[in-house]
Order: sequence, then C-alpha cells, then structure tokens
Amino acid sequence: MTAVSVEPGTLDAVIGFEDGSFRTGRIGLESTFLAATDVPASLASIPKRGVGLDGDTIVFHSQTGQFSRIVPVCELLEPSSGVTGAPLQSVDCTKLTSGSLVAVLDSEGGIRVEFIESRRNLLTDEVIVTTSGAVITPTSMIPASFVRLSSLGDQVFIVWDNGLAERWDIRTIESPRLAESFNLTNAPTRIVAMEHLFGGMALAAADSDGIVNIWTGVRSDTATSSDGVTMTATKTFSGDGTAITALAPSPRSRLLAVASASGMLRLLYSTNSRLIQSLDTSDSKLLGGSASTVIISPRENRLIAATQNRMVAWEFNAGFPEVSFVSLFRPLWYENYPSEIHAWETTGHESFESKFGLIPLIFGTLKATLFSMLFAVPIALCAAIYSSQFMSSRWKNRVKPVIELMAGLPSVVLGFFAGLVLAPLVEQGLMPILTSVFLVPLTILAGAHFWQIVPSGLRSKWAGFRFALVSLVAIPLGCLCAHTASPTIERLLFQGDIQAWLDGRGGSGLGGWMLALLPFSGILAMLLLERLIGPVLRRVSQDWSEQQAALVLCGKFLVSVGLTLAIAMVAGMFFDSLRFDTRGGLFGTYVQRNALVVGIGMSFAIIPLIFTIADDALSSVPEHLRSASLGAGATPWQTAVRVIIPTAASGLFSAVMIGLGRAVGETMIVLMAAGNTPIMGWNIFNGFQTLSAAIATELPEAARGTSHYRVLFLAAVVLFFMTFVVNTIAEFVRQRFRRRFHEL
Repeated sequence: MTAVSVEPGTLDAVIGFEDGSFRTGRIGLESTFLAATDVPASLASIPKRGVGLDGDTIVFHSQTGQFSRIVPVCELLEPSSGVTGAPLQSVDCTKLTSGSLVAVLDSEGGIRVEFIESRRNLLTDEVIVTTSGAVITPTSMIPASFVRLSSLGDQVFIVWDNGLAERWDIRTIESPRLAESFNLTNAPTRIVAMEHLFGGMALAAADSDGIVNIWTGVRSDTATSSDGVTMTATKTFSGDGTAITALAPSPRSRLLAVASASGMLRLLYSTNSRLIQSLDTSDSKLLGGSASTVIISPRENRLIAATQNRMVAWEFNAGFPEVSFVSLFRPLWYENYPSEIHAWETTGHESFESKFGLIPLIFGTLKATLFSMLFAVPIALCAAIYSSQFMSSRWKNRVKPVIELMAGLPSVVLGFFAGLVLAPLVEQGLMPILTSVFLVPLTILAGAHFWQIVPSGLRSKWAGFRFALVSLVAIPLGCLCAHTASPTIERLLFQGDIQAWLDGRGGSGLGGWMLALLPFSGILAMLLLERLIGPVLRRVSQDWSEQQAALVLCGKFLVSVGLTLAIAMVAGMFFDSLRFDTRGGLFGTYVQRNALVVGIGMSFAIIPLIFTIADDALSSVPEHLRSASLGAGATPWQTAVRVIIPTAASGLFSAVMIGLGRAVGETMIVLMAAGNTPIMGWNIFNGFQTLSAAIATELPEAARGTSHYRVLFLAAVVLFFMTFVVNTIAEFVRQRFRRRFHEL
C-alpha cells in the first residue's frame, strides 16, 4: 500500500498499491451501543473509559457508563488498474449519490479518474460493479505531486510541487477538459501538502516556507477559465520559516491542524483566519521532533500526532472558533464569494460555512429606524404643533385621545396589515404613491398661499377653519393630481415602467436623480429666492396693498416651484452624464416587502408616541410667553415657530428620541413587512433584517450552547447597547435645551 484516502466523516476510502492498482470500499471502525444485557459477562467489570476484547471486536465503556461495540470494517471491491503500472503516490475519492468517484496519480505522472457504481442484486445477492473513466494528460511533462477531487465530483485538481496547478472539468467523466491553470506559490518555494477543507469547497495548500494558503473558486465576469471560475487565495496563514510536514482538516468544521519541521503544531480556523492553539512538540517528553501525520478526532476534542516511531494524543477544547471579533464585525472572504463581505447566514446543510456577521443586522436595524422616522417625525411634530397652537380646545379634546389610542394597537396587527395588505397596494400603485409624496405637500403649500388672495372679509369670517378648509381641499386635490400625472411622469422619466427601470432594464438615471434631489432642490431654491429676491420685495412692498402682496407671494411660490424642478433636472442631468446612477444605491430592484412599506407601517406605531409627548411639551409652555409675543404684533404662526417651539425644544427632542427607541426595538412589524433578509444596501425598495427580528425568529430554533445560540444573545446585548447610547446622547441634548430656556 503506497497511498490511501478516506472521505472525512465516512468510511468510504480508496487505497493505492505499488503495482499501480487501487481498490475502493469501506475501511475504518463502526461503533454500536450495547444494552446492559448484551455486554459479555467477562467485560461487565471494565472501568469507565476502559476497553476490552470480545473476539474480533472491541468493547468500550464510556465516561457516562454506556457500553459500545467497535468493529473493524474492511470491505473492498476488486482492484482497478491505474495508468502506467507505477506505484500510486496520491489518491482521492468522493462519495456521490450513485457511486464513488476516484482520482489516482502514480509516480510517473499518470493520472486517471474513474466513476465506480456498485449495485447489489436483491435475488442473487451478487454485487455488480460498473466503471467509467478516462486518463488525464496534463499540460506539464513533469510528474505531478498531488491529485484532489471536488466534493461535488465535477472537478479534479492536479498540483505539482513547484506550485503549478490545473483544474480539470470532469462533469463528463469520459472526456475531461482543462478549465484553468494557476500557480499556488512562487519559486523557489515548493508545495509540500495539499488537503480539502471540510465541505470540499476550499483547498489548503502548504509550502516549504511554512505558509498555508486557502484557495477557493470565485466566479467573475472577467475570468479567463472555460467555466467562468477563478481559483483565488482567500486566506493566508504565515509560518515559522520551516516546511510543513503534515496537514489534517477537521471532519466537522473549517478547523485545520498543521505540523511544521520545527516541531510546532498549530490549530487554525479558516473562515476568520484565526490561530486557535499552538504547541511545541519537539520536546523529548512529547514527540521529540516534527510530526509526519496529524489527525483531528471526529468530535474535535482530541488531536493525534505521530512520527515514524512515536504517537501522542492530546485533548483540546477549541471552544467556538468560528466566533471572534473579526467574524462578527469585519468583512470576511467566505468560500465561493467574489470578495470580502459582511454576511449573516447561520444555518444550512451539514457542511455549511456559518456566517455570524452582525453588521447586516445592525445595518438593518438602523435602516428600519431611519425610514420609519422619516415618515413619522414630520407628521407627528406638525400634528402636535397644529393641535396645540391652532386647533380649538373642543376639537383637540376629541382628536388627541383618538391618536393616543393608536399607540395601543398590537404591533403584530400592524405588521400583518403592512405585510399582507399595504405591501401589495404599494406594489400596484408605486408611481402614484411616489408622486403624491411630492404633490400633496406642494398642494397644501399652494392652498396656503392662495388663501391669502381670498378677500379679507371672507378670511376673517372663516379664519378659525382655514387649516381645515385648506387641508380638505388641498389633500384630495394633491392625491388626484398625483394619480393623474403619475402615468405621464412615469413615461417621461422611467420609460413607462418604474419597476422595470428599478430593475435596471433600460432608461437613464435622470428620473432617479430627480426623485432623490427634489427635497434638497426645494431647500436650495427657497434659500436662493430669500437671499436674492427677499430683500428687494421687502423694500418695494411697503406701499403695496394686502391683495398685491398676496399675489406677489403666490408668484414667488410658483417661481420657487419652477426653480426647484430646474435645479433637480440640471443636477440630475449632470450626474447622469458622469454615469452616476441612483440604482444600486438609494434605489434598486423592487421587492414587495421593503423599507418603504416598513416605514409606512411602523409610522402607525411611532406617530402616537411622538405626537402625545410633543403636544404635551408644546402645551406646557408658559402662557405669558405666547401672550407677550402676540401682544408685540407677531402672528400666531410666528409665535409658534419663534417662541413656542424653541422653548419646548427639550420636550420635542425627547418625543423624537422615545419614538426612535420604539423604532430600534420593533420586532413584529419589520419581521412581517421587511422580508427578513440580511441585505446591506440603502435601496428603499428592498428588504432587510434587524437585530430584534433575528433574535425572535432564530433563538427558538438555535441549539442551546452552540455558537449560533450565543451569538443571538450577543445580538441582544448589541441592541441594548445601541438603545443605551442613543438614549444617553438624547439625555445630554435634552439637558442642554433645558439649560438654555430654563429662565423663561
């Protein structure tokens, strides 16, 4: 026997012999539990952690008192021939659903891949073996050193000790084809060991300088290989300058045992490039030199190292190697990913590479909070200002309790409504909704300006109802205008289909830039007109009548609207000419459950809190301040903006912070309306996952004591810390506001 390979976690193996032949089958040890009545009487007195022989089997008494029978297994098929008849120096096998795939390499460079399928005849109990395969002729005439198969059985890797490597596509086993050639190292460094990591998606290559590189396939549009995949070194573990003598992957995780010629034995974890433990075995009490073979036990609690005449076993506890500060808060390069990313993917198949990055959850929490506050804060504060300063006490006593009752709505009901009712409606009427976001406030402002044109007699008569009248006319009119104008706007800016435009199917970036820049353009237009035209109007309007001044203000408003559109269009055309696009940033592919839906749905939970506290803060401003302002000739609006609001600033800020705290910790609304996908991106039209949602959904299913279970508790601590920091900062700001206005 010159070479052997056993698939990790199984008994499937291939053995290579000196005559160039190889045999496949099952070799190893099988263990079965024994009932107390089945334990041989002569072995019943075996102490715990002791063993005894029962014929050809071994009986083991565990620490917990359980007896088990361990039986050696050696079931091999008939020999298969190699290529040249030279001794085999490297073999590998992988178990597929319909058989076994084997790759062998002999000392003269002959390479063969073979698929072996064995079936047992149920009538005759005869095993029927069928084989198919091919000989691979590498591009290099120098005999290779290693041959390794991929876990899916679709590729074979051929490696030379000078670092040259070839990846062959063997999906059609009878006609392999070269997919890629690459270099694992540079001369004069040589490759001395090569192994698959657990899962079979990554290769660990060790060189004569003691460096271990982790290689994985990365798919990219610029790849020169035939299948679009490029083998890339994603992790590098530095060494001590001496050659690696043994390499052993764990059969249950990305743990890797590495022995070097200096006698140093290291345990490495691939995902986060972490050194778990190290041990110097050169001491004569241990190995007395460098290990030629290392093995990690199936339970990852024992490490075995051996030389030609000595073997030592150590118990170790790797803890939770996949969890570290790096894996939690920094981007990592995971297997088969094109680059380093933040990712949260905790469960999958048995060989899944767990990803415990908390950044996507923190980002999702902040994103949900931001978009919810963008909807809730303006509405709640404006409503509080109106109810406390302009609404009659009779109506206020009716309206305020109704809004406060909204705070009692269960969040699961709001989440159900947002996810199952609101989300489909928003998807169907996306363009009218986006248009109304701009047109409804615009019509309200237009109504306020045109109210000034109404004859003074009528205005005085209906002064107490002016806000209600303007709102009752402007809001329906704005919605009607948005519904009417949205098809035209969609055709002009988004080629008639905004969802196709968001998905990147044609169209320029002008429409997206105009949507994003309109609020800033409005502020800029207002500042420009106030700075350039305001002083002139104040100077020349001293002799104007009230009607003339109102008409000029209406004209100024219309000019500001036109200037806003012009600024947004010019800026959008400029950015579009530079090939900048909001798609991939603020906008992107539309997903039904998204941040827009969450913002609207969560605002129903936040608005009552902010409104109630803000209204109380505004109402508690001393009446003498209001009376003094009105007595000095200020209008009610000027009094509210320049006297009442600054005085109540600490209370308003507290209201916003309490609403922020509610948004940060909200669970059911984001769980049902956000899609619960840990995506990082500011696209308002895609989903996300928050810390609270991850805890609520995954903690009941996480096995107690596992890394997943502990990381979820850490996520709860992070959520508490975020809330604590925000509230602490808010308290400092609130105290500053109070000190500024306490003398009033």
